[in-house]
Amino acid sequence: MGSRLVVVVPSIANDLTQWAELVDRLKTLDGYGEPDCRWELMSHDAAWFRRGSLRQQASTIAARIHQSWVANGGYDEIVLVGHSVGGLIVRQAYLLALAGEPGERNPWAGKVNRVVLFASLNRGLPARFERRWWLPAAAWFARVLPFTRHWLIHDVLRGSAFITNLRITWVREINGLAHPPNLVQFLGSEDGLVTGDDSSDVRQFPTGRQQIIPDATHGNLIRLSVAPAPDERFRLIATAFTEPLREDPVPEIGDAGKTVVIALHGIRAGNTTWVRDVEDEIGSRNSDVEVVGASYGRFSAGKFALPVTRRRFLGWLEDTYAERLALNPKATFHFIGHSNGTYLLGHSLQKIPGMRFERVLLAGSVLPVGYDWRGRREAGQVRRIRNDRAARDIPVGVLCAGLRGLGMRDVGTAGVDGFHEWDDDAKSEVYYYPGGHSDALNAGNLPRLVTFVLDGTVLKQDALPRTPSAGFAFLSRAAPTLARLLVILGAAAIAAFVALGPWSWPIHLALVAAILLAGFLVLDLI
Repeated sequence: MGSRLVVVVPSIANDLTQWAELVDRLKTLDGYGEPDCRWELMSHDAAWFRRGSLRQQASTIAARIHQSWVANGGYDEIVLVGHSVGGLIVRQAYLLALAGEPGERNPWAGKVNRVVLFASLNRGLPARFERRWWLPAAAWFARVLPFTRHWLIHDVLRGSAFITNLRITWVREINGLAHPPNLVQFLGSEDGLVTGDDSSDVRQFPTGRQQIIPDATHGNLIRLSVAPAPDERFRLIATAFTEPLREDPVPEIGDAGKTVVIALHGIRAGNTTWVRDVEDEIGSRNSDVEVVGASYGRFSAGKFALPVTRRRFLGWLEDTYAERLALNPKATFHFIGHSNGTYLLGHSLQKIPGMRFERVLLAGSVLPVGYDWRGRREAGQVRRIRNDRAARDIPVGVLCAGLRGLGMRDVGTAGVDGFHEWDDDAKSEVYYYPGGHSDALNAGNLPRLVTFVLDGTVLKQDALPRTPSAGFAFLSRAAPTLARLLVILGAAAIAAFVALGPWSWPIHLALVAAILLAGFLVLDLI
């Protein structure tokens, strides 16, 4: 029997004493006791509501494993075990060791042959009351308040950059291994935090499976003493440590011929408008193409004007992409988006390096004219782009221009002015549709847009005007100054009310603050 290392990382409670009984029993298994096996229970300092990063926690664990590897002259086998958040940490630590070309990888990564997860938060936590009563409030504070955006809980929310990057990288790395580790996700039948649908990126692989532990909750599935049948629970858990490993190479999963199109609406729309029409048009041409007619509900211009509100659904798009990729790691993705949908795509690409699209079609884009499409293309995230622009697009030419005048550099006027920083054959600018914000999506033009998405051919309407009207161009140029003037006038009106209103100034100030807060909450939450 060769040497073996077993690494155990606990849940957010960081209570290693809860592992004592199970670890003692596991040490009785053949090959898991001394001197054949070394057990290392690795604590962490992760906490929900303080600054932290799960990637940094994983980096520390990976460094400890490497230190043990060097100090003990290597191991023949390594088993990674994690509970809840600990499952995310051990998975990320493994990916860090796998990073780079095969010859450059950390040597211990090649010896990991089992990954055993106990209620790992593989898809992240959705901000829903039914999972935990405090999750919606915690997610809201983590998104809205500047000093809470670096709380560690932000990393474990569904659709976070950490969760999405972990899922995408895991799917692609594991799918490329000839001998991936056996992976078991144990899930308590009474778990109210994690569900069986949260592990698609684990269950899809031939060496991965999910196993229900009866009469177990999220917190106590590792504890034998609380189980109605302790010996039976132990024998069930022991299978993950003893079941035979697959000796023959594992074929890659996924259908390289599969095409997925994500169609994402924008301001003042939902998936019952043009998104449904695109889905029907694509279906009539090729029924094998999967169209994700994605919708996050009606989104007003007022919501878009607030930075924290327009960022609200970034995680939604990222989770949608990761979930579809987990179902088919070899699928080819395309994107067609309008208005706020273009914002979600552009900023998701910046956060998620593994997000890749073959062709991207943007209509009424609210991204800056200097958005770094060159960098996205050089990183392999985008191959072709088509940007359709309208001559009287008020949300882009006036609203976005005004927001930029107020210092909001994450939005811009590319839906009117085009993308200026990148010119080559991979980008097509189609302009100007004579109408407003949604003119490119008119029923007569949708077939042309679908043609680009499906085969890359750029078809245009005949006789499109080459410039917007002089009046609209002037209004767009004046919008930044007008926005600043409106803010100054609004601030002056508030100051006058506070100073000269019918009550004392503290009451006036509190009333103004309450009205502004109520307005923000209505826009953000409703």
